[in-house]
Amino acid sequence: MKIAGLLLFLQLLLVTRTKRSFTVDWDRNTFLKDGKPFRYISGSMHYFRIPKPFWRDRLYKMKLAGLDTIQTYIAWNFHEISPGQYKFDGDADLEGFLQLAQEMGMLVVLRPGPYICAEWTFGGLPYWLIKEPGIKFREYSDPYIKAIAAWFKVVLPKVKPYLYRNGGSIITVQVENEYGAYGPHVCDKNYLKFILEQYQKYLGKDVVYTTVDNRNVVRLECGNLPKLLKTLDFGPDKIPHFQFEMLRKYQHQGPLVNTEFWAGWFDKWGDPSHANVSEKLVAQRLNEMLQLNASVNFYVFEGGTNFGFTSGAMSKDGYAYNARVTSYDYNAALSEAGDTTDKYWAARAVIKKYKELPPDPVPAHSPKWESADIHFSGTISIFNNLGTYHSINTSLPFTMEYFNQSDGHILYELLWTSEPIQNISLYNVHDRAVVYLNTSRYGVIDRRFAANGTIVINSTADGPTSVKILVENMGRVNHGSFMGTDFKGITRDVLINGKSVGDRRWTVYSLPFDKPPDLVNFNYIPSNFRQVGNFLPTIYCGKFSTPNQHDSFLDPTGWGKGVAYLNGINLGRYWPTEGPQVTLYTPGIYFKQENVLCILETEQQEPRLSIKFVKTPILQKPHPESHLSF
Repeated sequence: MKIAGLLLFLQLLLVTRTKRSFTVDWDRNTFLKDGKPFRYISGSMHYFRIPKPFWRDRLYKMKLAGLDTIQTYIAWNFHEISPGQYKFDGDADLEGFLQLAQEMGMLVVLRPGPYICAEWTFGGLPYWLIKEPGIKFREYSDPYIKAIAAWFKVVLPKVKPYLYRNGGSIITVQVENEYGAYGPHVCDKNYLKFILEQYQKYLGKDVVYTTVDNRNVVRLECGNLPKLLKTLDFGPDKIPHFQFEMLRKYQHQGPLVNTEFWAGWFDKWGDPSHANVSEKLVAQRLNEMLQLNASVNFYVFEGGTNFGFTSGAMSKDGYAYNARVTSYDYNAALSEAGDTTDKYWAARAVIKKYKELPPDPVPAHSPKWESADIHFSGTISIFNNLGTYHSINTSLPFTMEYFNQSDGHILYELLWTSEPIQNISLYNVHDRAVVYLNTSRYGVIDRRFAANGTIVINSTADGPTSVKILVENMGRVNHGSFMGTDFKGITRDVLINGKSVGDRRWTVYSLPFDKPPDLVNFNYIPSNFRQVGNFLPTIYCGKFSTPNQHDSFLDPTGWGKGVAYLNGINLGRYWPTEGPQVTLYTPGIYFKQENVLCILETEQQEPRLSIKFVKTPILQKPHPESHLSF
């Protein structure tokens, strides 16, 4: 035992004295790993989109495909839920994820942001920053850089031990993210220098720092700093040779890297079909890049899920808006449930030509579970239980952020005692407003089509009228220079009969709906309740048993639009009438032997008041029309 202990001590001593290094050889256009030329083959996997118990499975399958590296962002708002309140356990166990990658022999390309895009709500930034007076996002703005400095002081020391030179797996660290695409009217080099200086302060100067941009030299120039390795991102619709030729016009030497090889794509609500990028073309372009000795990262190799309200949105001009779906399947090599796809096997076959693959067999698909119809045992009318929610009497505009509310809904209520209402106009709705008078629903204004709108009422009713406007946050803008104006709710004014009523005394309710209600505190209606006529927002709950903890997919077909909760866990938004996504991925670990399922429904009631889990995902509602197929 003494000899064995001495041998172990000597082995550890040898490791600590062995100089580990990861550098750039600019003259030979290659990375050097411990002094030897190196090219990585990587895949993106976002720890914050996948339950922690599944991390090992996903990494293992990635390794068996021939990947030697994983790439991940750090989502700031996944960790700092409120100012100074941090979460680094459970699915937010960043260090645990880095440890696991190291244990499994996978290198890491780290993208700490602070802005990450990623089709993730607010691009990874905490929502509460938007309230800071004078803040300008992704610029050298005092409130913004102070918040970043405070965050980096917490997170970067956690990362440092996992740098490759320190015995860990992190080989490169990216500065910001696609910053050139934020311009050209915003191109703040002082901001980029500040981010780099923060990295160097906590991680050191002897780290390979990179940037990434796409499309043209203007973006490459805007998004880069001297002495940093510039990388590209592009999909299989682009020819690698020409893309890297463009890069060489700006950066004459250094290794070639495609930081985001878009082997799939994301979906947004209202798309006519689920993204479909040909695995044959993906394999062809992958082979062409490897022939050029380029390092490649599949974006994404495993997509995961935007659980809860974490999906993002796009607003190109401050008005045009579209929201991402809950699934982040991305038509990737590994499905949302972590199963291999044809794209997985096509990529693996190409990689096999360039390196020896691990000998282990690739695991079969995980078992799935389906249920009989689950009938809801009771319902909760939102409007009949408003007293259980936080409210304030105020004039407009008044948005979610002033409730310290990140997501969900906000309700505006006004008691109208003047002449009959002929029309109601809303200005700057963020994002989807439904207008009710008393117990009748009159119309919708959806920011995806127009942020301003008028709903014709033509009421002849005399006497007091309760005007209710329910506004949903469909996802915070994650890309573009209009992030800083994305307050949620009615952000300007309301007009009744053409006259502003924003200065009236409104009652505004905070309805975060981040988790199902405590049923004890609500007026609970038994299962025989069915709404007749105008549908009003309602929560339905029911109990059911499961024989196992296999993955499944909640199928809300027949329902309208809402949010689903299993055993208190927010599975995300559903909207089967809009699509393309229909089902919600439900990890098996979320099931118990006895379960409670609740849904918040805002649009329409399924006639049988039932729902079920199915074995196969439906990411394409019936009658598809292709919207993206390379």
